[in-house]
Amino acid sequence: MQYIKLIAIDKYITFRSIGLVMLWIGYFLPWIPHEAAALNMGAYDLSNWVMLLPEVQKDGIVIGRMNFLMIMALIVLLSFELTLQGGFSQLWWIFVCLGILIMIPSYPSIMFFRTDTSVIWQILLIVVTLFLMIVLWLVRNWRFLRLLQGFFTLLIGLACLLPFLLMRHILNDYYGSIPDIGVGWYVTLLGLLFVVCSGIVNYLYTTYSLEK
Repeated sequence: MQYIKLIAIDKYITFRSIGLVMLWIGYFLPWIPHEAAALNMGAYDLSNWVMLLPEVQKDGIVIGRMNFLMIMALIVLLSFELTLQGGFSQLWWIFVCLGILIMIPSYPSIMFFRTDTSVIWQILLIVVTLFLMIVLWLVRNWRFLRLLQGFFTLLIGLACLLPFLLMRHILNDYYGSIPDIGVGWYVTLLGLLFVVCSGIVNYLYTTYSLEK
C-alpha cells in the first residue's frame, strides 16, 4: 500500500487535479475535427449546434444540449472541491466562475426561458450545480466523498461521451462522410478516467490510514 500513500500524499498533484486539467482542455479541443474552421467543433460548440439538427428536433436520436453541459457541470463541481483545499487552490475559483458562465443560456435563447424546454433544463442544471456545491462544502470531510465522486463522474461521462458516438452516423449528410473522433473527445475520456481512479485511490488510502 506504500505506492498509494505516495500518490495521495501531495494534495496539489493528484490524479484528480491532473484529470481536471484534462477535462478543461478536452472540453474545448475539437471533438469533431475538420479542415474548415466552421466545422471544427468542441463540446461547447456541439451543445448549441446539436439542437439545430432535424433528427434531434424530431426526437429521432436521444442526444441534446444537456449531454454536453452536464460534463461542464461536473467540471465546475470538481474545480470547486479543489478550492476547499485552501492555499493556491483558491485560484480554481476563476475556473468555477468561468464554468458557470459557460452554462448560462446564450442570447437570444435565454429570452425564451419561460417557453423553451431546453433553456429551462439548462437553468435547472445551473441551480442543481450550485446546490451540489453547497452539499460538497458540507460533506467535504466525508470518508466516501471521493469514491462517490468517481462513481458519478463515470455516469456523467458515459451520458456525454457515448451519445456523441451514436450521433456520428447522422453527420454523414453534413460532412460528406462520418467524421473522425477528435482529440478533445479522447482527452476528455482520459480526464474522466483520472478522476475515477483518484476516487478509488483516495478511498483505499483513507481506509489504509484508518486501519494503521
